[in-house]
Amino acid sequence: MSDRIEFRLAIPVIGWLWLFWPSLSNMVSVWANSKTYEHCFLVVPICLWLVWRERNAVKSVRPSISWTAAAFLIFSCLLWLLGRAASIGLFEHIAAIVSLQLLLWAVLGTAIIRRFWFPLLYLLFAVPFGESLIPKLQIITADLSVWLLNLSQIPVYREGLYLTIPNGRFYVAEACSGIRFLMSSVALGTLFAYLQFSKVYKRTLFVAFSFIFPILANGIRAYGIVMIGYFSNMEYAAGADHLVYGWLFFSVVILVIFFTASLFSDPQPLFSKRPNQQPVASSRQAWGVVGMISLIFMSAALWAKQLEQDRLQLSDQQNRISQTQAALLTDWGISFPSAEHSQRQSAADGKAEFYTARYNIWQRDGELISSSNQLFNKDIWSVDASQPVTLPSGIDAQSMTVSNAKGSRMRVVYWYCVNAFCSSNPLAIKLVKASYRLAGQQGISDVFAIASTELSDNQIKDIIDVGNNKHKVTLKNSHQR
Repeated sequence: MSDRIEFRLAIPVIGWLWLFWPSLSNMVSVWANSKTYEHCFLVVPICLWLVWRERNAVKSVRPSISWTAAAFLIFSCLLWLLGRAASIGLFEHIAAIVSLQLLLWAVLGTAIIRRFWFPLLYLLFAVPFGESLIPKLQIITADLSVWLLNLSQIPVYREGLYLTIPNGRFYVAEACSGIRFLMSSVALGTLFAYLQFSKVYKRTLFVAFSFIFPILANGIRAYGIVMIGYFSNMEYAAGADHLVYGWLFFSVVILVIFFTASLFSDPQPLFSKRPNQQPVASSRQAWGVVGMISLIFMSAALWAKQLEQDRLQLSDQQNRISQTQAALLTDWGISFPSAEHSQRQSAADGKAEFYTARYNIWQRDGELISSSNQLFNKDIWSVDASQPVTLPSGIDAQSMTVSNAKGSRMRVVYWYCVNAFCSSNPLAIKLVKASYRLAGQQGISDVFAIASTELSDNQIKDIIDVGNNKHKVTLKNSHQR
């Protein structure tokens, strides 16, 4: 490519870095602070290698432009603004990567992007995603472990995610869910599918295999750990032994995936150097696309700056209410840090507990939906089941049944509200919050939760009376401790 093309490409790339730098920095921070996403550090080097690998195939292809791709940048920037307003990191990260893909398509044209379609799409693996699968993976791992133990005729008693055998007890923690194995396996499996296969159906089947196989393998790994503990009288299969065994098993899983890919690989097709049939854009058109991209990025940056100014201004107007120190009635362990106000009280003559916490949607520290908040103490309780329930007022709440190592069970019914909108769906709450922030309006957000080791869902619903404003909740036959 000529210096002019490189210069035209450099301008939007610099603009992309300037606009999305906070999101990119946060994304790299997630990679560094979570072992689940350590593989993301390899994604960019792999993409660069794949581009270098195809460098000879594009020498005869002339660069062009794509107005369609430039227009789609509007939607990716809107998604980024929505993520900023709602504090949804996933939206920000996806928007940043998709915006880079679109601007490259817009400046280089469709003919070149067709040659580099896989490296560009593979960049999506740099986005840290998949944590929502952890609870499901924990359950699958526990199910497989119990099934295999039963096949081995080893007595096992399951209580939620706790597995008890005659000489010990095991807990299927989040680290045992296999999410690290799964994400790395899918990323590597997708790369192998591209490199080893040319037929679409083979690539699709192999990616599916790289998703399903590590899930099954992780269940076998957990079963193996229990077996080691059983035959060693719990002397092994804990601490460093657990980690070493896990890494060795993961290495075997990757080798099996790689061997399977090589076993059914297709011969690599030879790229023909056909002349490029796509019309070459004029200099005016090319700079027009660059100007359009720059305008979109500048508009998004101005909106984001205004959003930040509104946050600071409206946040400063709020009088911070000191958080009420809630009495530790039980080992429920619910926690919503940095709330403007929180309250915890007993209900139903001591058979239940009620908790509420309030945030301002513009406050600087803390928010209603955050990984630092917890509806129960995860070091004590594990989720057995979760299902939606409808309160007498019509609010869609969520009911969880959790258990601990002592065999005790507790039911937790909870829901969230932003102004007059209430739901137990975190994404819906975040989107409603974003709509208020994007419009520059004020708002409050609340969490309501009731826990009981004695009452059923229907009994819990009977003690709840939600007022018309959906932020005034009274508990029948309740008293505050």
